[in-house]
Amino acid sequence: METNKEISDAVQQENMAKNDSRNILKVIGWLNAILALGFIPILLGIVAICMGVVLKNDYDEKKHGLYLIIGGIVGGLAGLIIGIVINLYI
Repeated sequence: METNKEISDAVQQENMAKNDSRNILKVIGWLNAILALGFIPILLGIVAICMGVVLKNDYDEKKHGLYLIIGGIVGGLAGLIIGIVINLYI
C-alpha cells in the first residue's frame, strides 16, 4: 500500500512531465512559426498551427494555443508572400 508521500511524489512527477511536454510543444511551435518566414512557409506554418491546436485542446492552454495558431497562419502567409516577392524581383 502506498503512503500519502509516495502518492504525492507520483502526482508531482506526472505534473512535471506534463509541464515539460507543454514547454517543448511551445518552443517547437514558435520556432516553426518564425522559421516559416524564410524556409518552407506552408509546411512550417501548418506545423505551428498543429502545435497550437494540441496545446489548446490537450493541455488546456487556450490563450497560448490560440496565439500560436495565429502566429502559424501569419508566419506561413508572410513567408509565402516574401518568397513570391523575392522570386519576382530577383
